[in-house]
Amino acid sequence: MKLTGGLASRIGLACAILLAVMAASLTASQVRPPALASNVATAFKSSPSAAKQNLLSVKLPDDPLWERRWWIEKTARLLRGGAGLGPDDDVDALLQLSEEEIARRFMSDPRFGDAILDFNMFFLGYKADELKIDGAYSIYAFDFANAVAASQALLQGGDYFKLFDLEGEFFMAPLRSEPLEEALAAEDAGLAPDQLRRKAVAELQAVFDDLISPASAATRSAGQELCRKLSDIVARRTELTNRVYRAFNDIEIFALIRGQVISWPFDALERAAKEGCTGRSWAQADTRRITTAAQSASGRFSRAFAEIFKFEPAVYRPQSVLDFKAVDLSAFPAKEKWLAFGFEQAISLQNSSTNFNRKRAAYILRRFFCDDLTPVGFEDPQEHIGGAHGSDTSCFACHYKLDPMGGFFRKYGAQFYDYTRSSTIIFDDLADVSRQKYEATWRARKSSSRKWNIAYVRSPRWESQNSYGETLGDLSKIIRQAPEAKRCLVKRLFEYITAENQTIDGGYLDYLTKAFEAEAAVSSSAAMKSTIVRILQSQTFHARNPDPQQCYDHGPDAKPTRGPPCRVAFILQRNCGQCHGTVYDGGANLDLGAWILAPDGRNQTFPHLDHDMQQLPAHDTLTRILDRLSSSNPKRRMPKNKIMSSQERQELYLWAQQELGRLSKGDGP
Repeated sequence: MKLTGGLASRIGLACAILLAVMAASLTASQVRPPALASNVATAFKSSPSAAKQNLLSVKLPDDPLWERRWWIEKTARLLRGGAGLGPDDDVDALLQLSEEEIARRFMSDPRFGDAILDFNMFFLGYKADELKIDGAYSIYAFDFANAVAASQALLQGGDYFKLFDLEGEFFMAPLRSEPLEEALAAEDAGLAPDQLRRKAVAELQAVFDDLISPASAATRSAGQELCRKLSDIVARRTELTNRVYRAFNDIEIFALIRGQVISWPFDALERAAKEGCTGRSWAQADTRRITTAAQSASGRFSRAFAEIFKFEPAVYRPQSVLDFKAVDLSAFPAKEKWLAFGFEQAISLQNSSTNFNRKRAAYILRRFFCDDLTPVGFEDPQEHIGGAHGSDTSCFACHYKLDPMGGFFRKYGAQFYDYTRSSTIIFDDLADVSRQKYEATWRARKSSSRKWNIAYVRSPRWESQNSYGETLGDLSKIIRQAPEAKRCLVKRLFEYITAENQTIDGGYLDYLTKAFEAEAAVSSSAAMKSTIVRILQSQTFHARNPDPQQCYDHGPDAKPTRGPPCRVAFILQRNCGQCHGTVYDGGANLDLGAWILAPDGRNQTFPHLDHDMQQLPAHDTLTRILDRLSSSNPKRRMPKNKIMSSQERQELYLWAQQELGRLSKGDGP
C-alpha cells in the first residue's frame, strides 16, 4: 500500500518522534516502556486514514517505573545546575530511594551550589543565560554579592537570609584574561592582560612614591619642589586615573570606583595641596603635612592593588561556588560594607534628578516583596498628601509606597556611589543637586517622633502597620523580618522549580510559607532545602506539560472542585469569606466562596442576587468587585475595616479585570 505524500510525511515524522523518544527512554532510564511497541503496531494495522490519527495520538504509557525515572532525571537537572544523570549514577539504587532521599542526595552534590546561585539570581531578577562558559564561571556570576553569600551559606548550613542583605561582602571575579576590545596603544603593544595591569598600576605607584623622597628633607627648596610636584599631580588627576583604567574592563573599573581605590589617594593629595601649599609661599610649604598625605596615598594605593592582584586568573580560578573568594575590604580605602548592587544593577537601576530613586524603590518592592505596584486605589491617609503625586489619585496609589522606600537610597547617586561626604549628589543623568535640599524630601513632619519618613509602607492610613528606618542596613533588617519577603521567596522558588507563569493556589503557597517560616526560625538553610523537597514532591512538578492556568496543589482546607478559580480562591477565603460566604447575608447577597454557571449559560461567576433574588450577570458582579477594591472611600473600600495586603489586592484586582475583559470580548471560558 502506498501512502499519499502528505500522509506519508506525517506518519514518517510521527515515527521519527516515537523512535527518538524510545531511544532516549531506553538510554536514559534503562527501562523499556512495555506497551509502546504494541501501540505502534496497532497504529500500522489500521487503515491509512486511521493510521494517521492513531500514530499522532500514540503517547507513552503511564508506566510508574518510567514516570519515576523521568522525575529523577528532571530533579537531577534542576539540582545539579543543568547536569542530568551521568554514567556514574546508579539508577537502580536511586529507584529504591524515596523522593526526598533522592533530592537530598542531589543536594549534597557540589553542583547544587550552581543551582542555588542560579535561583538566587532569578530571585533578584537577573538570572544569567549561563553561569559557566567553557567550564569557567561567567563574570556576571560574581556580580551579585548577596546571591553568592547566600549560596555559600546554604551549602555550609549557615544564614541563607544573607540573600536579603543589601550590604556585605564583595566577591571579585577573576581579573580578565582576554584582550580588551580597544586596540592597545603603541607603548603597550604585545603586553598580556596581566602584564598591562602591572605596568599601569606601577606607573601611578611611581608617581605617588616620587612625592615621598624629596619631602624627607624639610628645606626651602624641598618645599618648593614638593608643592610643584603635588600641584602637577593634582592637575593631572583625570589623565593619571585613565592611564590605570586602560588596563581594566568596565566591571573592574566599577569596583575600583566604588572601592575608592584611586579616588581616595587623589583626594588625600588634593587636601594636602590645599592645606600645605595654597595660601602661603611654596617656600613655606607644610612639608610634614604633605609627606604624611603622600605616604598615606601611596600606602593605600599599594595595599588595595596587592589585594586585587590576588584575583589574577593564574592564581584564582574557582571551580565551585564555595571557591568564590571575598575581597578583604580592609585593604580598600572605603572600608564600609560592600553594596549588594553590582555592575548590572548599577546600569539597569539608574536614578535621575526628576525621578530620584523610585526605580530602585520599585525594584526592591517587586523582587523582595512580590509587589508589582499595580495602582488599585489606596486607603485615605492620616494626613493631607501634597505635591503632584499626592493630588493625583492614580499616582498616589503607587507613590505612597515608592517614595518612602526610595528614601533608603537617598545618599546614593550615579551607579550607587555614596555621596555622604559630599555637599552635592550627582545622579545618573549627570545632574547635581544640593544634598541638604534633596534629602528634605524625606524629612518627617516636626510633630513626628521620627527623623525621616522612610519606610516599607503597608498602609498610608495605619502607620503602625509600616516598618520605618533610615539606612540600607535598616532596610535589610526590614526585609529579613517581613513575612511578605519570606512568602515572596517561596513563591519565586515555586516559579523557578515549576515555571515562571505557573499559577499557584494561595492556600498551597500559604502552607509552604508557614512551613518554611517555622523551620527558618531554627535554620534558614535547612528550611530552604526542605521547601525545595516539598515543591519537588508537588503534583505540579510531577505533571507533564502542566496547564499554566491550573493549580495542581492546594492548601489543606481548599475546595478546588467547587470553589472559585484557584488563582484567587484563597485570597477571597482569607479576606472576604467572613462577610461574603452566602447570598443570604442580608447585604450584598454575594457568595465569594462558590462558583456557579452564569445566566448566559457559557461562563461561570459568583452567586450574586439582586433585590428580587435573581442572579446578576457576571459582568455586573465583576464591575462591582473592581469598584470596591479600588475605592479610596473607607465606606466602599473592601474588605471593610480590614487590612488586605497590597500584593493580594493587586492579584485579585488583576484577575477580575482580566475576567471582565474576557467577558467583554465575548470569549468563552
